[in-house]
Amino acid sequence: MEIPQHLKFPAFSMIVDVNSFTALVAQNELGAGVAQFVRDILVGPIAVVEREGGSVIGVNGDAIFAILPDAESTFLACAGIAKDLNKMCSYLADTDYITSIPAPPSLKIGVEYGVLDNSTITTKALGEIPFCIGPATNYAARIIAAGVGNRCHIGPAAYDAGMDAWLSGQTILEVAGKRGEPAYSYYELDLGDIWIDGQRNDGEYYW
Repeated sequence: MEIPQHLKFPAFSMIVDVNSFTALVAQNELGAGVAQFVRDILVGPIAVVEREGGSVIGVNGDAIFAILPDAESTFLACAGIAKDLNKMCSYLADTDYITSIPAPPSLKIGVEYGVLDNSTITTKALGEIPFCIGPATNYAARIIAAGVGNRCHIGPAAYDAGMDAWLSGQTILEVAGKRGEPAYSYYELDLGDIWIDGQRNDGEYYW
């Protein structure tokens, strides 16, 4: 989706974050290659989001922030990101590179729906870049903190905005908020065997 010119607009907010980033950085074997390695993990999700009609409007270390126009494109992006990680893990399993990282790459995805406040911010290095923020972005960031391994968490507003089509019969879960915040409710989007070559939800590995 193109970022609307008006100040506020509704969208599905998605955060895709690399698990165990601190451990990756701490690995001496990776050395200066850690940025390239994380880049290789995130380039797939970026391509998937854009293919499904979304826009990646922020990169923060080991995470990307994206917006998508509707529930179907959001679901397809989640599934596509899992499939892309599957391919990457399959490739790494056949190389010696896996011995230099603490665990197979895994990702956490958080999605929530809401109105975003739109502006721009300018830096000398990056020029003018979009700057979109709202309660949905904060919510997505909170709910990816729950659980281990590959997972995709969907907030209640995203559920009500159409993601319920892929969450029928799912139990609503909760993760504690930060100090002074209430608990955050979410749903676990079951992507089945799409995650098969990476880290499972229970933290174990398939390879």
